[in-house]
Amino acid sequence: MRTAEGLVATGPYCLDDAVLIATALGRVPIAGVALLERDELRLREVRGMPPDRYGELLPLCQQTVDADDLVVFARPRRSTGRVVHYYAGVPIRADDRRPVGVVFIAAYDAPHFDHVAHDALWVLGRQVERQLEAEWAGKATDLLSRVVSTAHGASGVGEALRSCLEEVCAFAEWPVGHAYVPADDGTGELMSSGVWHCADERRFTRLRDVTGAARVAPGAGLPGEVAATMCPKWMDRLDLAEIGVSSAFAFPVCANGELVAVLEFFHDDIRSPSPHLLDVVTELGRELGVAATRISDRARLRDTVHQLRKIIGTAHDAFVALDGDGLVTEWNEAAERMFGWRREQMLGVSLADRVVPDRYREEHVAGIARLKATGEGPVLGRQVELSAVRKNGQEFPIELLVWEPQSSDVYRFNAFVRDISDRKEAERALHAAYAREQEVVEELRRLDRTKTDFIANVSHELRTPLTSISGYLELLVDGAAGELSGEQLDLTSVMQRNTQRLLRLVKDILTVGKMDSGQFRPDLVPTDLGALVAAAVKSVEPEAVGKAINLVSQVGPDQITVPADPNQLDRALLNLLSNAVKFTRPAGSVAVRVRRIGNEARITVADTGIGIPADELPRLFDRFFRSSLAADNEIQGTGLGLAIVKHIVEQHGGAISVTSRPGEGTMVAVVLPICGPQP
Repeated sequence: MRTAEGLVATGPYCLDDAVLIATALGRVPIAGVALLERDELRLREVRGMPPDRYGELLPLCQQTVDADDLVVFARPRRSTGRVVHYYAGVPIRADDRRPVGVVFIAAYDAPHFDHVAHDALWVLGRQVERQLEAEWAGKATDLLSRVVSTAHGASGVGEALRSCLEEVCAFAEWPVGHAYVPADDGTGELMSSGVWHCADERRFTRLRDVTGAARVAPGAGLPGEVAATMCPKWMDRLDLAEIGVSSAFAFPVCANGELVAVLEFFHDDIRSPSPHLLDVVTELGRELGVAATRISDRARLRDTVHQLRKIIGTAHDAFVALDGDGLVTEWNEAAERMFGWRREQMLGVSLADRVVPDRYREEHVAGIARLKATGEGPVLGRQVELSAVRKNGQEFPIELLVWEPQSSDVYRFNAFVRDISDRKEAERALHAAYAREQEVVEELRRLDRTKTDFIANVSHELRTPLTSISGYLELLVDGAAGELSGEQLDLTSVMQRNTQRLLRLVKDILTVGKMDSGQFRPDLVPTDLGALVAAAVKSVEPEAVGKAINLVSQVGPDQITVPADPNQLDRALLNLLSNAVKFTRPAGSVAVRVRRIGNEARITVADTGIGIPADELPRLFDRFFRSSLAADNEIQGTGLGLAIVKHIVEQHGGAISVTSRPGEGTMVAVVLPICGPQP
């Protein structure tokens, strides 16, 4: 029994051969092949029908190209002038199952065909698929070969990219190609390289203008996505008629994991994605990356050689060249000045006999012998410090850099030699100065510790009698030693105020000492901020009333709980409120406000006081700093309070800031974190 495989030749053949075979298989007068070209089905090879009748075949082929199996029309619908009464077609697909075309047979009547003939036609379609795939693969291989060959011989990366653009445009039949490269400003953005291939400059002028001026962020647009993913991408049905683009694809060029370029291609017609083409350009990207690496390496080598020649020609350091036996073959003017030997006196002479100190000569000769035997040496390719001898016998320190100019069986060595006598002297002076500085620093530290200990001791010694004085004064005022007259009460009141002032000063000094030693740390517990502020306001009310100052407290009804050390935070609040009252003139106002903003609590203390000059605000929290306006108005203070407040706030995880205008007032803002969810 006949088989389909037996009816079809197995060797390579062209489309014309396939048509002849199809005619023989079906014993019909009409056979042909239709292929999709630019998404349009076109008859490529047809036998047995004149071209003016092709219009009857194309609709039948169009129905076949999207089918999954053999399509047969034994009695197609007749129309005026139709002559084809029989049609059988097989879809041709690529490896990725994309439609490629149709192999078909047709007849003017409707003959009877057995299934073997139809099976044979199906097998013929598969062989045509393989033939087309082989032809396409061959063209792709030729493309890769041409691009790689050109790229590896290119003088620069731009030349290699331009050649690739031209080849891919010709291979894929796309009119425009362009290369993006990474910007050299470290932003990671892409910019136009200025390398283009354009089949029609006038038709794509707008595209070139827009693309040439654009900078593309990673992940943005087609080139940005390719740069971010390092993978090719195809985009069809683009709505970019204003720049003449309907389809585009792009692929990355990478070298050693780094992006070299993104090559993108444009078409003014809609072009469906081609996985085969993307596979080819992916391989192109890899090969171009290898070529780019080699081009960069060659460029660096050329630069290195150029720089080396320039350095040797203008070197201020001594340059010495030796042969494998350690004899001098080159000796520049700097070497003459450094060692005192003229060039003609050194050429052909052993370097060890002239400039190597006696105690090192044996080791020098052994080192050259070891290098010739093993290829390894202690100074080769390294910058080392040694000693050398001048013609007058003076030994001096040198810095030596030795390298082998080329790999060969004959050893040669080049060396740069630098006299580092001045540097060594400077280093010795620097070490001596550093040692003296360390001694001074240690003495200053000792004095600072002595000062700190003295202040702490004096403060402790002062606090005890001051506390006693304050207590006895309070007993006197309370009448423990008899009722005091009005004049006596006035005197004791002055004494009490000054005693309290001294006690506060001592307390501040002791606190600063604890801050420096790390002992002043908060013990945080959940604290009702509103209650704490209310208590502080109550404490300064007498002083505010005494100056006829309007003291306003704005605390919301909802409780705000913060992690705080109540004693420390109360001290900070009292300091801020006392300062506001102290620096506000009589009949002025002081307002404190507490509110919650997100997960933070904000406390503001605003006054209508004398204010602070803008140039003094940055120093406001420095220890012992006092505003010039405070001095002018003879307002007492030590300059420690705000430094302590700032330390307390920051230890609570908060921040403090000040805004002020001289003559108008000051506002201090404190921000603190709150405890967990709040009602």
